[in-house]
Amino acid sequence: MSSDTRDDVYAYEPIPLSERPRDRWFIAFFLMFACTSFFVDRYAALDVDMCGEQTMRGALCWYGQTFDPLFLANPQWLRVISGISAWVFGPLYLLLAWAFWRGVESARPPALVWAISILYSLVLHLWMEFFGDYPSPRPFMMMLFYWPYVLVPVAVLIRLRETRPFSRML
Repeated sequence: MSSDTRDDVYAYEPIPLSERPRDRWFIAFFLMFACTSFFVDRYAALDVDMCGEQTMRGALCWYGQTFDPLFLANPQWLRVISGISAWVFGPLYLLLAWAFWRGVESARPPALVWAISILYSLVLHLWMEFFGDYPSPRPFMMMLFYWPYVLVPVAVLIRLRETRPFSRML
């Protein structure tokens, strides 16, 4: 019994990055997200005192005091989310940046799972930011830091809606 699918019948060629200029934005955001996962979320997951030193953590202390008291309060649920970001999503961001750079089709399923996971966790996180015990004194400014984590996953879902987003039929 033959199972001729569209992929079996047609040949595909990779689309070079030079013809996918919007993917450069995804690469840049994935690299930025990797930095925040490794350098911010790791501290939060380990419950490091952000206000204890005046190094980079001093900037994080200022951010928490000025915009995001929940970040400084760092309840257990937020430490868990931060740990997932630091040790699961951080490496995944590097993989996704590389995959978008190279046009690796097999990156589509993990990218879709990532986008849905981020949007799901943001519902919880932003709910607590607005209605929890530590509301932001400047919610508009605080949201400027979180908007990329809303917009990029939505854009990834749209970008990867095709089965073969990085190739075209010959």
